[in-house]
Amino acid sequence: MSHLPSSSVRDHMKWAGLLGCEAVLSSMALMQASSMAAPPKKMMAPLGHVPQQREGPDRGPQSHMILPSGMSCPPLLIRKEGEFQAPRLLDEKEMRANEDMQQKKKNRKSVAPCKGTGDENGPSSKVQKNFICDHCYGAFRSGYHLKRHILIHTGEKPYACAVCDMRFIQRYHLERHSLIHTGVKPYACSMCDMRFFQRYHLERHRLTHTGVKPYACSMCDMRFFQRYHLARHSLTHTGVKPYACSMCDMKFFQRYHLARHSLTHTGVKPYACSMCDMRFFQRYHLARHTLTHTGVKPYACSMCDMRFFQRYHLARHSLTHTGVKPYACTMCDMRFIQRYQLERHSLTHTGVKPYACTMCDKRFFQRYHLARHSLTHMGVKPYACTMCDMKFFQRYHLARHSLTHTGVKPYACTMCDKRFFQRYHLARHSLIHMGVKPFACTMCDMRFVQRYHLARHSLTHTGVKPYACTMCDKRFFQRYHLARHSLTHLGVKPFACTICDMRFVQRYHLARHSLTHTGVKPYACSMCDMRFIQRNHLERHSLTHTGEKPFACDMCDMRFIQRYHLERHKRVHSGEKPYQCERCQQNFSRTDRLLRHRRLCQGRNVAKVENQPCCDPRPYPQEPPPAPPTWSPLHPPSGRLAV
Repeated sequence: MSHLPSSSVRDHMKWAGLLGCEAVLSSMALMQASSMAAPPKKMMAPLGHVPQQREGPDRGPQSHMILPSGMSCPPLLIRKEGEFQAPRLLDEKEMRANEDMQQKKKNRKSVAPCKGTGDENGPSSKVQKNFICDHCYGAFRSGYHLKRHILIHTGEKPYACAVCDMRFIQRYHLERHSLIHTGVKPYACSMCDMRFFQRYHLERHRLTHTGVKPYACSMCDMRFFQRYHLARHSLTHTGVKPYACSMCDMKFFQRYHLARHSLTHTGVKPYACSMCDMRFFQRYHLARHTLTHTGVKPYACSMCDMRFFQRYHLARHSLTHTGVKPYACTMCDMRFIQRYQLERHSLTHTGVKPYACTMCDKRFFQRYHLARHSLTHMGVKPYACTMCDMKFFQRYHLARHSLTHTGVKPYACTMCDKRFFQRYHLARHSLIHMGVKPFACTMCDMRFVQRYHLARHSLTHTGVKPYACTMCDKRFFQRYHLARHSLTHLGVKPFACTICDMRFVQRYHLARHSLTHTGVKPYACSMCDMRFIQRNHLERHSLTHTGEKPFACDMCDMRFIQRYHLERHKRVHSGEKPYQCERCQQNFSRTDRLLRHRRLCQGRNVAKVENQPCCDPRPYPQEPPPAPPTWSPLHPPSGRLAV
């Protein structure tokens, strides 16, 4: 009988790799096997059912053995198709296959050094992993670790959260999860005010202060703070999306993206804001939303004073300083700062609008536009201004509105002195300098700087006035005109002149009125020296040079330079006389005739008789009398001599 050292016991356990010896090969048995000092030949006797030809240096360890303590190792149990079969011995082929399996496991996992002290004859020994999983042949240092590992195979999660429905395999994971409910973040950064639930998150965050990105991509120059980010990035080079949704055809680079996408099918939003009623699919979205309540913008631009709620927004903003647009469209020359913008732009080439509203027939290029549109059906305006009672569907509209309180116009034109509240308004204004009018009417030759102007113009061809006043019968082409008209019913004139007491319904009227105080007439005629306060007056005046009369009467052949003159002329056909003298109730079709009537009666002591004119009525011509001929010293009227 040969001596059986502790290494042979471990080799036997690793070689067997099954649960047959689990009850016997405990840590105490290994200690006894290594400490006993009996004669080598009396330590172990050959078993009758073990053939002697299996022994030798070229063979693996014995398949069965007797430990020094006298306990016998039971026959190995071979697991087959999920059930234990009858006890039998491994043949030579199975023994070698198991050796190969354990050698691969040994190469894949290194053994950590033992925390305990070594024996007196040698250095400290390594941790012995003698507990083997019969599902995957993983080796573990204790029965607790093995049992915890087996839960991964069974799917059992014994630790349940008392606040929500989450369950966990380990108690540590439960304790870490509980911090989310309490809000406690025990790990604080020593370089800023950020705090974290986990130490790992703190260590990862510290790299952002040092700027060190230890993980480099071997296929490009990208570097990353985390190994996980590098692995995720590598998939973009291969194009492989290994995670497929079982409910649609979407595929994803990351399992996390798949799990997040699955919530869109179920509609579950597990993360709720404690300060409002908003709920979110992702914890990250909740954390980002919370900053809107606190007002903290932790990410600052190093090239300007802008600050941002998200690092991604800062990175995107930085490209505006460098001018780099890394994402190019393959179907046109457009380039974009963000990949998302490129993907959204590509839909304009295909015309596909994948996001459909379930309440109406509208479809959208982007999911965000669909979500924003859905609020119009619900009537929800979640974004409220803190300085007035205005509420908005979108945060962007709220941010844009807030500028009206501060008066700040951050977007300046480089070709003139104008400034704008919105970047879009600046881009639209720039087209005026370039002379570009990209939107053409299909029914006439008119072109417009804005699509909105084209849509508004198209209504003039159809004659449709979709906006009706609820207080009178008037209808309007534009909602703005309706809103402006409604003020006339309310008597509200919100725009006051700072120089006099005049008030106006529209800001434009106030701006036009202000020119009367300054005397400035910015609109000059190119054919004469006349100047005008309003562009409309200039356009009307220009017709006197061309002789054009664009407004024609549909009941006779008369034509007029101004629409007002046409409307006044139509009263001749209709017989309408809307202007009345307050003294004698005589009616007139035109204001100038009423004024002349008043001048004739002014100063006369005529007794007012009911239904009698206050002066002798005089016939009025259908059109104003011709102006008296002008004369000069060089061209005197007849009967007079030049002086």
